[in-house]
Amino acid sequence: MQLSLDQQEFRDLVRRFFAEHISSEYLRSRIAAKQRSDAGLLLTMKQLGLEEGFGGDGAPFSVVELALLASESGRALMPEPISERLLCQALLARLMPPGERAEYRSKLAGGVAAIAAQECCNLSYDATHHTLSGSISWAFGSEGASRALAFLPVDGVLRAALFDLSSPRVVTKPITSLDLTTALSAFELKQVDCYLCSAESSELLQNLLEVLKAAEIFGVCERVIEFTCEYVKTREQFGVPVGGFQAIQHKLADIYAATESLGAMVRFAAWSVERSPEQRQLTARVAISQAADLGPLVCEVAMQCHGGIGFTWEYDLHLFLRRAKTVQSAFPNNEARCDELLNVAARV
Repeated sequence: MQLSLDQQEFRDLVRRFFAEHISSEYLRSRIAAKQRSDAGLLLTMKQLGLEEGFGGDGAPFSVVELALLASESGRALMPEPISERLLCQALLARLMPPGERAEYRSKLAGGVAAIAAQECCNLSYDATHHTLSGSISWAFGSEGASRALAFLPVDGVLRAALFDLSSPRVVTKPITSLDLTTALSAFELKQVDCYLCSAESSELLQNLLEVLKAAEIFGVCERVIEFTCEYVKTREQFGVPVGGFQAIQHKLADIYAATESLGAMVRFAAWSVERSPEQRQLTARVAISQAADLGPLVCEVAMQCHGGIGFTWEYDLHLFLRRAKTVQSAFPNNEARCDELLNVAARV
């Protein structure tokens, strides 16, 4: 699937913005200061229109455009959860069934939401009192959030539950993340009032989150390959650039081809959400399954191509690996998820 000229211009605009505001020095200064959020960066994004979820023509972002934003966030190791915020605030409320939109918007009014993937949730739902109890090991987009969306099985069906983080029955604990550029928090819940999304909306939310995280990993892979190719052109052994050795060329060619395949899958999955709903669940699952394995692999191959410097703290490669491994931990290709993918494929 090819991007339109408008979509290419949007991608290029976001890329230039991130390149200007999110440098390696900026990220490392935040890591050193343990800064979990930057109000100045958020304000600048809002002025550009990114925080509101609307493009330059005043129209809301499409799923493809939001996936492009997520991809560029991965390339830049964006430390603010912009994609997750737009997913909860603007995109889901527009795409979910009409009868549920007004209620969902009213529940989310006045704040942004963190999102906890199913693998991170250990929750139970009390259908009599409409409450949640249990724990969430960590959630995407938790910094500055006033609500949270979590996934749990209810009567054998995956459902998404929205609850207020300001409730006295929610204990929030900031945690140290493997991904040093992302602020995460853990939550303990005890009989917390919640809004349970319909099964249809819950599936939509799950698929959208999978598409966005797959897009983010695609951005990570794309950027890692770029600066690895630049490095092997200058690093020399035996008086010649190591990029001239077939062993290096083959490794880079393999991960480049796999990354391009992932990018095509992500774009198709994002397109399917709005244009081909019958394929949405399958394409989203395939995209995140492909991304979960490929992200760490690309970073590890890049480290091998860099040699010793690739493993050092001063070099940024480990930051990309940390981002890829964090997303992988939320969407692991374990037996249960592989069985789900096969079941979805059988129904299409």
